Amino acid sequence: MIDHHVTTTTTTATPEAPAFHVYIVDDDEGVRHSLAALLLAGGHVAEPFESGADFLARADLSRPGCVLLDLRMDGMSGLQVFDAMRQRGTVLKTVFLSAHGELASAVAAVKQGAVDWLEKPCDEATLLAAVHRAATLSEEVAAHTQRHALLLERWNALSPRQQEVARLLATGISSKEAARAMAQRDPERPIDPRTVDTHRSAIFLKLDIRSSHELGMLVEDLGLSRTPS
Repeated sequence: MIDHHVTTTTTTATPEAPAFHVYIVDDDEGVRHSLAALLLAGGHVAEPFESGADFLARADLSRPGCVLLDLRMDGMSGLQVFDAMRQRGTVLKTVFLSAHGELASAVAAVKQGAVDWLEKPCDEATLLAAVHRAATLSEEVAAHTQRHALLLERWNALSPRQQEVARLLATGISSKEAARAMAQRDPERPIDPRTVDTHRSAIFLKLDIRSSHELGMLVEDLGLSRTPS
């Protein structure tokens, strides 16, 4: 069990146990102290908050990490804090801490997107494992979000005509087939296959890709597979 009287120490995380940023939101000072000590001893960064309102006002919700969030607190409840986090689009992932008898609320929290819930007092190894799962998932989500934003920025740098060509080439068809499809779609604006090739080169350069296969994956990732009518 977690000792509420552990002296806070700091160690360095090993390559096998990477350091994570962990927020502790609990109105019990003893719980905050013991959790912070445990996390610091594991090489993590622990940042405690005594209320949900304080956490929402001061925490950096845009950085990846884990939130250890008490379900029942004075003021905002854990579920209210969690809902506010979701509305703000945070990449942080949450592990709820619940007391005996709060099973229904804990299950509801997990159904709403929390990574896990733990009943207090909890086993140290179990808690650290939950933190690792949540923070790792948060980093994956943050990386995906960043990559998506970068790809979308590159896509928006294409001209409307280049975007039209890109959607067609992403299906794997040749320049000749793309030119034919564009001419059928808009007979008043026919295009030569060599012009499609020119667009292809510009598209690959702007999107920093080297093949139609990569283009297809990019268009799929951005949800742009369907050509606007």
